[in-house]
Amino acid sequence: MWVAAILFVAILGLLAYLDTRKPKNFPPGPKWKPFLGCALEVAGIKKRTGSFLKATAELASKHGPVLGLKVGKQKLVVVYDFQAVKEFLASDDLAGRPFGEFYEMRTWGKRRGILLVDETFWHEQRRFSLRQLREFGFGRRNMSTLIQEETQELVNYIFKSIHHRDSIIFEMTTLFNVHVLNTLWSMMAGVRYKHDDAKMKELQAILTELFGTVSMVGATFSHFPVLKYLAPELSGYKIYVNAHLKIWDFLRRELEHHKTTHDPNEPRDFMDVYLNVLKSSEEAGDSFSEEQLMALCMDLFMAGSETTNNSLGFAFFYLIKYPEVQKKAQMEIDAVLGKHRVPTLEDRPNLPYVECVVLESLRMFGGRAFTVPHRAIRDTELCGYTIPKDVLILANLHGCMMDPTSGYDNPEEFVPERYMINGNVAVPDTFIPFGFGKHRCLGETLARANLFLFIASLLQRFTFSVVADQPPTEEWRDGVTPGPRPFKARVVPRV
Repeated sequence: MWVAAILFVAILGLLAYLDTRKPKNFPPGPKWKPFLGCALEVAGIKKRTGSFLKATAELASKHGPVLGLKVGKQKLVVVYDFQAVKEFLASDDLAGRPFGEFYEMRTWGKRRGILLVDETFWHEQRRFSLRQLREFGFGRRNMSTLIQEETQELVNYIFKSIHHRDSIIFEMTTLFNVHVLNTLWSMMAGVRYKHDDAKMKELQAILTELFGTVSMVGATFSHFPVLKYLAPELSGYKIYVNAHLKIWDFLRRELEHHKTTHDPNEPRDFMDVYLNVLKSSEEAGDSFSEEQLMALCMDLFMAGSETTNNSLGFAFFYLIKYPEVQKKAQMEIDAVLGKHRVPTLEDRPNLPYVECVVLESLRMFGGRAFTVPHRAIRDTELCGYTIPKDVLILANLHGCMMDPTSGYDNPEEFVPERYMINGNVAVPDTFIPFGFGKHRCLGETLARANLFLFIASLLQRFTFSVVADQPPTEEWRDGVTPGPRPFKARVVPRV
């Protein structure tokens, strides 16, 4: 019995020792403790700084721009400055997407969708999705028309809400939700929702809670799996499961409706085209299935609406914080469009300052964000360090766009003029809110169009200002995507 106990302790000690050893030439970072890695140190810095993004930025300043971490059972590398990020995103060896329960349980325990798949499957689905979405307006003239209709729906909603009063107060972080989603969902499912649609507001609230609870590298339950049984709420497991169940239910009902109403000869939207492919033995490859269609819709529904809505939230946060910027943009809009001609994407070259407001809003969003995680497809190198196969790797874009060493003067300040050179819009190489390379964001065209048209349309008709007794906080919400904390603005019609 004593022999068995000693043997058990010896084995446990050996395992604990091996768990603290880093792979040879692994990127530098905090020391690893048995079974925890550096989770406690990272959690302590996160608590003090307020976010995982700031915690890894602080650790990068100490250990270098390629940071090696281990949280629970998961080894991960965080890349911080521009040169390291550029090398990372250009590497084919680091172009995989992560495996694991956290990433796969969202799509029924399988690798599905477009955000978290790689290699041949990803190429087939991305190519097909881009081609078909273009048919329904993505990146084309009628995309501008779709967004214009949504901006005017929102303008009309605000006017109706004011209803002969001088002004009205709106919660800005939820004002755009449904209208931003409609610009994508009209192409995906041929459906648009009213501003006050109760079901859509519920889904958006669930997404906001989910995206604020987990992060790009997972949640507490994914780093320490036993916690999903011992502490399902505290570990984030319960909200993760419940949110996806509701999204699945919503998408499944939409898919069933399409299956019973679509005409194969007259496809109305992306879903109809995809269903036609599934019925064609010649076109459908191994990567096509009803599950994949639902996963595609879920990726675009979740990522497309949340990121653009948060970017608009940052835009109007800074427009009320810097009223002189808002006034300058309004003067340009008045000079080019007047007070009543609806802005279009064709006006973008003639509204360079508004475009600079868009760029600065994207920097404020992207500079607080991580890239979607990658996976090392094979043992490889990055900036002279060894990255073992299947290690998770992601970039902290704060280092490229908001760090004091990023090349932006006063990076915490909202300065649209930084992109104006001799009256022309100029974007620096380090401006990468959508990433770059093969995995550059699929929704960049739609996101930039949304920001431009919503900002131009709303500033044309209204002035936004701070609510005197409820000033917005400088703090922002950490999570899968960053966003401003809920804040209100007073909205006054322009005469």
